Amino acid sequence: MEKIGQVILDDTLYPGKDLYTDGAIEDEMLEIARNYREKQWNGVIAERASWPILYHFSHIRENILSWIPFTGEENVLEIGSGCGAVTGALCKKAKKVTCIELSRKRSQINAWRHRDCDNLKILMGNFQEVEKTLTEKYDYITLIGVFEYGEAYIQSETPYVDFLKIISRHLKPDGKIVLAIENRLGLKYWAGCTEDHFGTLFEGLEGYPTTSGVKTFSRKEMSAILKEAGDLKASWYYPFPDYKLPMTIYSDRRLPLKGELNRLETNYDRLRLQLFQESAVYDSLLANDMYPDFANSFLLLIGKEKKEAETIYVKFSNERDPAFSVRTEICENSSGRRYVRKLPTEKTSEEHVKNLEKISRELGTFYGREGLELNTCTVENDGVRLEYLQGETLEGRLDELLEAGKIEELEKLFFSYIKKIRRIHEGEMFFKTPEFVQVFGDAEISESCRCSGMSNIDLVPANILLQDSGVSVIDYEWTFRFPIPCNFILYRMIHYYLESDGKRAVLRDLDFYKKAGISEKELEIYAEMERNFQKYMEGGHVPLREMYDEVSPGKVDIMAYYDRIRAACATRRLQVFYDRGNDFSEADSDIYPMTKHGIDFGITVPQNVRRLRLDPGEAAGGLVLKKLVFENGKEADFSSNGFPIGNGRYYFGGGDPQFVIESLPKNTGKLYIEIEVMKESEAQEAFWMSFSRISAEKDKEIQKLKHQISEMENTKAWKLYRSIKKK
Repeated sequence: MEKIGQVILDDTLYPGKDLYTDGAIEDEMLEIARNYREKQWNGVIAERASWPILYHFSHIRENILSWIPFTGEENVLEIGSGCGAVTGALCKKAKKVTCIELSRKRSQINAWRHRDCDNLKILMGNFQEVEKTLTEKYDYITLIGVFEYGEAYIQSETPYVDFLKIISRHLKPDGKIVLAIENRLGLKYWAGCTEDHFGTLFEGLEGYPTTSGVKTFSRKEMSAILKEAGDLKASWYYPFPDYKLPMTIYSDRRLPLKGELNRLETNYDRLRLQLFQESAVYDSLLANDMYPDFANSFLLLIGKEKKEAETIYVKFSNERDPAFSVRTEICENSSGRRYVRKLPTEKTSEEHVKNLEKISRELGTFYGREGLELNTCTVENDGVRLEYLQGETLEGRLDELLEAGKIEELEKLFFSYIKKIRRIHEGEMFFKTPEFVQVFGDAEISESCRCSGMSNIDLVPANILLQDSGVSVIDYEWTFRFPIPCNFILYRMIHYYLESDGKRAVLRDLDFYKKAGISEKELEIYAEMERNFQKYMEGGHVPLREMYDEVSPGKVDIMAYYDRIRAACATRRLQVFYDRGNDFSEADSDIYPMTKHGIDFGITVPQNVRRLRLDPGEAAGGLVLKKLVFENGKEADFSSNGFPIGNGRYYFGGGDPQFVIESLPKNTGKLYIEIEVMKESEAQEAFWMSFSRISAEKDKEIQKLKHQISEMENTKAWKLYRSIKKK
């Protein structure tokens, strides 16, 4: 028996040594658990930029459980508690928490990080042995990222079925098993993410043909297991982007709406392919009622009888300063009536949440002049309750017009609301207040800017609800009682519609900002204001999205690679540009055919030409310049935008290869040219060998590569370049 702080670690059934370990990283995590408190973990995660540390210590892990309604009297059993990523959420909500964990090191990490919890006990040992000693019944038994290891826990021919049968015996009559697991048919795996446990592409999709010991399941397979385990009943929830780092939780009673699923940077653990734009495919699945089968993860509330929780949707906004950390729930009572709740996730954010009721009263009259209503808001003990309104968001309506190709109609509709918002928020002359500077920085705002004394800056299309009975603003959390330029609110309306989903990129050339009366200078000012606002909202917190580049190995854009290879396989041509004193131009050039292997011929150079530029095709890749010789037998001096990889070979990572001859001999006559196209694999191999050697010796050469590598941001070249520069 061991005690760390208030936590009891019972090693009665501990086998004497840890039968599995992640190695040295667990020592580092134990050091963090010992020496840092919960408020400091986010800073440690950002500083160390390590996936295991992020995975085990991020507070976002707790989102998977923190919304479940507890009374505070529950007795909870957590199976496979690991390093305690979700244990804290249970200790905050339940009366008593018992963990089962085989690893002593992981149990110690858990105990140290929750040392102040006097309601936590950790039983160390194999589940099958510990389970035999359990004498209590539990209100909740949790299996978060554990059920897939059923073969290791249970030695039987039907381990997953038997696992649930055994667990069910320890439930109270109305108790629940809380089970979170990946969907082996999740869309992210089709789109190019590797299988979570083995790190291989398509392993789960293909039914685990090369691996054993760990299995995840489709919705149909999971339903069959529940039935075989005693006809267990489940309420199905769908954490997004997955159960590990969930920011939204959907359910069968409230599935995602079109356009909602656009957060795709989830591969913090491993390199991924990007085979297609998932947001557009999600919309297709939703339109065909297929989303539950392709959700990335499942969260199941399992019981002997099906009793639905009132909460049918949860959205977390806790990647913020604790003073602004909230979650939004859609609930449905037993009579089918829905309502919305906003709740503080920290004690310090209670004032921020309860302030919404006063804002709703003040804005209601303000917006009514333009026919905009607000959903009613009332204060409750632990937050606020808001009216649930049905309808279609302005964002959704605009997307429908975009998909139908009705761009003019889209623009007309969008600008009808831009004009409404302008009329609401331009009644006064702007003046800068200390409060403005605190939130948005000391921006150089023109004295002629118009504003209003009270400003809701979050009037983005996603927060404007179109109904048969009228139009409502459904989120007004970021409302300030000091002057803010009206054009900044319009800037955010346009920016967050155009930039929040890649499918809207086609609208960026339509000059919405200019048409809304926002100048280029204002765009720079408002972009800086937005950055300052985000910093104000985040406080000292570092959100996951800002850690992506440092933690994640990144992704490979297969469509870009495909286009590149397709271009390389297309018919090449050699274009020769002549500079007769007015630089190079398309009008003064000749084109000669090339085979896919290259070109070998001579051209006659006009006498009045001062410089030559040879452009052998547009495709990226490798070329061998085997001959560039004048008629007099002298080799031409030239420069190139390619990276030299030895023996006359050049690699053009950004495409558009060029060779430029600056000095031509008098009476040049003919120029003999021989260029060979390299095989893609050989060119890349040669590039990496040369690049690695030169990068270690000549920083100057790396500077020369900046332009090319900027064309390759999502490739291994970019990642390697960044790592070298850090050293």
